[in-house]
Amino acid sequence: MINDHRNLSRIQNKKLVLQQLFNNTETSRAEIARQLNLNKSTVSSIYDELNEEGFIEGIRQGESTSSGGRKPHLVSLNHNYGYVASFNIGTTYMAAMFNYLNGEIIQYSREPIEKFDILTIMQMIKKEITKLQRVDSTQHGLLAIAFSIHGIVYDNKVVDSPFLELQGIDLEEYFSKEFDVPVVLENEANLSAVFEQDFGVNQDIRDLITISIHRGIGVGIITNHSLYRGYRGMAGEIGRSLMSNDLDSGSRQLVKVESLCSEEAIIRQIMDAKNLTSLTSTELVKLYREDDQVQQILNHAANLIAEVSYNAVVSYGPEKVYFNSTLFEDLPEIYVMVRDRLVELGIFSPIQMIKGSRMTSLLGASSLAIHRALGLDDYLLHFKWPKEVKNVD
Repeated sequence: MINDHRNLSRIQNKKLVLQQLFNNTETSRAEIARQLNLNKSTVSSIYDELNEEGFIEGIRQGESTSSGGRKPHLVSLNHNYGYVASFNIGTTYMAAMFNYLNGEIIQYSREPIEKFDILTIMQMIKKEITKLQRVDSTQHGLLAIAFSIHGIVYDNKVVDSPFLELQGIDLEEYFSKEFDVPVVLENEANLSAVFEQDFGVNQDIRDLITISIHRGIGVGIITNHSLYRGYRGMAGEIGRSLMSNDLDSGSRQLVKVESLCSEEAIIRQIMDAKNLTSLTSTELVKLYREDDQVQQILNHAANLIAEVSYNAVVSYGPEKVYFNSTLFEDLPEIYVMVRDRLVELGIFSPIQMIKGSRMTSLLGASSLAIHRALGLDDYLLHFKWPKEVKNVD
């Protein structure tokens, strides 16, 4: 019994040391011992074990203290230990990202899906992974795979998706067998919340929500630094909540919120109003600047988004609220309208728009994959927003 306790304690301490290596650009044995309040000999033993396993990369010699003594050897997590792969399957595209174990981006790509069926998409994913494997020079290669899913995910399975038909295929089972690595599936809005916690400037925030507006509308919820999924992954599905829609006849009907003010619904309304068969983001911005009818459609949508967001904020009680939407990035005026309306309605939580929304869920997925690869699922890791991203056509 005593040995079991000691083994458990050592495993926990090893995870804590690994967390320190990740969260510090550079550190030392003595600094890790000080931060964790652990005996130096305990840290040294774990340090040597992690070093032998290849997790530690030497950086430089530090400066000795004012009292003299040996100069510390500064180290960090070895980014070349291996890498993770993450994929976001949209309605017309697939985005892929590869990251070193320390979170640094190796490459990012986004390409159209010519034939939208699950077998085609799986072949695209395999092709992307295999292509990188051919040129990979890390010590252990691929360590984990993560998927950003537009839909409900429960127990690492896709329970429901508005457009992704899996035909009975279990993505986790297939890709874990194909590449012999752990596979993580998570809802897109949840991953946006993970992104904001792990990549955010202020990581002291314990309770936050991200409201993602894309094909649907969803809320990602972080409570006490942990992702909250609810019963069977249903938490945050505000796009499925009902809203009264006025009809021309004067009567009303209950419809899902996302059928009125999701990004897809808004684009469809504008295309119908202007008799268009397609609409790019550039064309949308131009229409908004010049066309009164398009302005009315978008202003009405902003009010509806504010109303459903208000319900989410008062329901979950976050310390801070983030919006994740390419529509808001393209037209910041819409975001300002939503924010100002929320303030008028009495929301006092700070509200902010996430910039770089096209990569948000992929970065969140990369974070979960790295957590899984390191065995640190329940540990807070601090990532840095990438300065540059290498795009691959």
